[in-house]
Amino acid sequence: MRLPDVPVVGGMKLDFSAAFVHQKSTTELVLVADTAAEDEALLIRKMNGVARALDVSRSRRSLTLVLAGPRPKPATLESLGRVCRVLPLGNVTGADAEVVVSNWLAVLFPLSLPQAEGSATNPLTRIGTLAMNLDEPLRRLVDVAAQGESAVQHGLHQLIDDASSAPEEQDL
Repeated sequence: MRLPDVPVVGGMKLDFSAAFVHQKSTTELVLVADTAAEDEALLIRKMNGVARALDVSRSRRSLTLVLAGPRPKPATLESLGRVCRVLPLGNVTGADAEVVVSNWLAVLFPLSLPQAEGSATNPLTRIGTLAMNLDEPLRRLVDVAAQGESAVQHGLHQLIDDASSAPEEQDL
């Protein structure tokens, strides 16, 4: 959610192109700076000030800076990276600019995992079906998997014991 007014942290007004907080989680503050209009040294001082203000106010917010415009010098990125997460977008032009920016900004959003379907909801059933082609001793191991780790360990130990006590094949 974009903050409509200039946000204030610890009595300090945040003078940035934009500021956002996550609607569901108020523990993240995302600031946007235009590197074409902002001096790199001033940007470093401003971010150090914001980080310090968050520390002094004992805020638990994580701080992210999105940089739009020309990519800053590596030393600037390193200095900024000491106090916040930095996401340099660079200059984006062209017909697919919106898609490119959306992909870059996706790192700021939580992952959405797909819903499990069919046999993926019960992997032991799927494994049991596939195990039908195995030898009897291995099928027994798969069958006891639903009973837990100790049952599988016991079954494996039994399988090893049975194999070691079997008479050895004679060479012809």
